[in-house]
Amino acid sequence: MRSFIKPTLVIFLCSLLILTPACQPAPATTSPLSAGLSELSGIVGLKQSGDSDFIPAAAGMSLQVNGQVQTGDDGRVRLDLSSGTIIRLVPSTLFMLESNQAAGEGLATKLKLEAGKIFIILNGGSMDVETPSGVASVRGSYMMVEVNPLTKDVYVTCLEGDCSAANPAGTIQFTDGEKTILFHAGPDGKYLPPELDNMDEEDFQAWLDENPEAKKIYDQYIAGNLKPTETNIPAAPALPTTTLTPASVACFKVIQPLDQTDLSFNGPAIFSWENQPGAVNYVVTFYYPDGSNVPFQTSETELIRYMDTMPEGGSYLWDVIAFGADGNELCRTGGQSFNKPSSKPEDLVDPKSDESGPYCTEGQYQDPDKPCYCDYYDPTPPSYCSGGEYY
Repeated sequence: MRSFIKPTLVIFLCSLLILTPACQPAPATTSPLSAGLSELSGIVGLKQSGDSDFIPAAAGMSLQVNGQVQTGDDGRVRLDLSSGTIIRLVPSTLFMLESNQAAGEGLATKLKLEAGKIFIILNGGSMDVETPSGVASVRGSYMMVEVNPLTKDVYVTCLEGDCSAANPAGTIQFTDGEKTILFHAGPDGKYLPPELDNMDEEDFQAWLDENPEAKKIYDQYIAGNLKPTETNIPAAPALPTTTLTPASVACFKVIQPLDQTDLSFNGPAIFSWENQPGAVNYVVTFYYPDGSNVPFQTSETELIRYMDTMPEGGSYLWDVIAFGADGNELCRTGGQSFNKPSSKPEDLVDPKSDESGPYCTEGQYQDPDKPCYCDYYDPTPPSYCSGGEYY
């Protein structure tokens, strides 16, 4: 005679053994997080967790958890996360891929943005972006996060989806076509709460310029329905344009290099200027021969730049803007020019060319403050730096 176990008995036995793994649903697991690199242009560096230096990035490379990507003055790159999310980095951005954890029925991904701007096209789950002034989050689709190089204020736009932004002063929720600012802490260490505003035409155009995927969203939900932009929160300070203005009255002056100076093909160059009374920050802007411009912020009265990072030969322009404690512009210098050779001079001696031995010790190749520095981001390095490797 056959013996059958009734279904009700199975249920009863499992109820007695509810702590037994066979009778429990499988726990949520954390997906390994990585990001493939593609659509590279300009200078892009990659550093994996545990590495001490960035190396030149190339299409097809993979960024692992706690790894970093840094773009140069003209660098752009697309990151395709293993979760299906797309992240795009624009020039002068420093980014870290932090973690991926199970959260409910999806995954919660964490990133860190130290500087620059990223665009996120999320594929399910949620994403938190840690910044110097708070955390921006998205659950749904499209979010942009930008760290202002001067003020460290963080600008967040939500093209589509459910977005939020939080700092110690408060949290704000926003959605399609809206934006906010996470203000950096003031001199007293206190924060201002984020406030809501509507995206304007310039915000939408930034999405369209950097993300082909955004056009469909723009056409479907945004075009023809732009909300009037109210002046609830201040706009991001405009970067200097390529039209250099005359020096303001009683404004500080450039010390070096003087106008039309010929600088070297590679190595460090010091850009310095007089102190401006009342200034707490300066923005130094370099205007490249191709018409692009790159700003740098400093509280000092000099800036060191390596000529290796300026890939083009020709005539460059630069100027300096002084800002007061209130964030307003005090004045700016007149535009100055300098020239860079288009190729390595024939008499530039490589460290290994002397029969008596190398001029440099191994450590000097990694220290920009010492001679014989090899810059990983230099697209035309000296022969002794070839292949991105140090001797």
